[in-house]
Amino acid sequence: MAIDLSVLISGASTMSSATMSPMAMYKKLQKLAEENSGASEIEQAKEKADAATREMDNAAIRVRNRQYKIQNVQVQDDAFFYKNRAATATTADELINDDRFLRVLATANGFEDTYNFDRQRLRDILTSDLSDPNSVARTGTVKELELAQKYNFAATGDQYDTDGNLVTITADGKLVNDGSGGTPLPASLAKLRGLVTDINGNATIEVRPDDPDIDGDLMLTAGPSGSDIINYTRSQTKTLLREKAAPDKSSVSGAYEFEGTEFQKFRERKDIQKDIDYFKENIGSLKSVDELFESQNHRLLKFILSAYDLESEAQYPGKIRKILESDLTDVDSLANRYKDPRFQQMTKDLNFNFMGLTKLQLGSTIQDLTTRYERISYEKHLDEQAPGVRAAIEFGRRIKDVTQTLQLLGDNVLREVVTVANNIPKEIAYQGVESQVTAVERKVDLNSLKGDQNEIEKMVMRYLTFKDTGFTSANSKSYLTDLFG
Repeated sequence: MAIDLSVLISGASTMSSATMSPMAMYKKLQKLAEENSGASEIEQAKEKADAATREMDNAAIRVRNRQYKIQNVQVQDDAFFYKNRAATATTADELINDDRFLRVLATANGFEDTYNFDRQRLRDILTSDLSDPNSVARTGTVKELELAQKYNFAATGDQYDTDGNLVTITADGKLVNDGSGGTPLPASLAKLRGLVTDINGNATIEVRPDDPDIDGDLMLTAGPSGSDIINYTRSQTKTLLREKAAPDKSSVSGAYEFEGTEFQKFRERKDIQKDIDYFKENIGSLKSVDELFESQNHRLLKFILSAYDLESEAQYPGKIRKILESDLTDVDSLANRYKDPRFQQMTKDLNFNFMGLTKLQLGSTIQDLTTRYERISYEKHLDEQAPGVRAAIEFGRRIKDVTQTLQLLGDNVLREVVTVANNIPKEIAYQGVESQVTAVERKVDLNSLKGDQNEIEKMVMRYLTFKDTGFTSANSKSYLTDLFG
């Protein structure tokens, strides 16, 4: 560690050789050097802690943005589906009984709660007879009546143009007006398609201005179908979050840059790709939950556990199966009895209790497990180069899920950060559980900590400071005496 000589010189200039012995001067200089060195080390440690905190926040933002991008793709897919479904349906019934179509329609019109909690009422509103004063729409709220009027799905009969010809729809959803198409367009779909109708409810023909004697096209408006797509896309599309300003690359490591070139290089490592390819190629061939836990499929089970940073548990397949098949609504289930939230998250994500292998073999689940595996593997790789950083980031992620001090002590990462940051000696592990809980609670108020992001960041900073400097408090011995004596 470099020593600031200007501090030593300025300090030495106040000393008189006539009043201070050489030995006293030496000790004074030595003390100044130690104070300056210690301050410099703490400042550097603080900078590292600030960088780690910033990277932790940015890593969370990157994860959220990846989720947003996936969600936005789904929104566009929903909009495309809705538009094509509206264009090709032959009856109103097939639309209102299509849950995906109904979900987009409900969301676009502000009826999400009705869709989620009383779907049948939503269908009854949409199919209400507007001429019946006792219909659901007429006896409901103004908003419900307006929804029924907007679509008029209860309209009956076929749509005719002004010349008396049937408006028909071809197999690809194209509207024609000469009666030569295959299927007459029901009146119940006229408003959804955006057709302009005359006073009798018949579809009208647009006259060609260049030749009034030639029939034009069926008149189309924006219609509910078009406005629904716009409203749904606008309300459901997520705006990507902005990351905090990147630090100077010359002073701070680019750890946890999951979108960066270093991570991409790591992902392309042959050993990583080999594990991922094996998992993707073989997980779909399992026929039952039993097969996953057979010895020949141990590699698949190990991959799943590694994705949740539980690789060391692969040697206990019986226990893992009981955990994965736990009912999380039962407080006494095995997954809930284990205090480590990783077990509960894995059980929730895979849902063996209700779905068996179904959810595990979904493409979205396989991709999620692959992403988790890459990320955990990369973090372990980085931790080999900068010990402590991964634990600090994991602490920030997981501490908010902890509800008891005992749960904190049972998690190796949380225990490591809390004990090091608060200078609690590792020797407390030799004491009983109650003594360990007492020792931690003397130093840490768990409820205050988990509810305050600033306190979490301070804890992380202290941990990295002491981890980096190898600091050991001078009062550790007296603390141990108090604890064990």
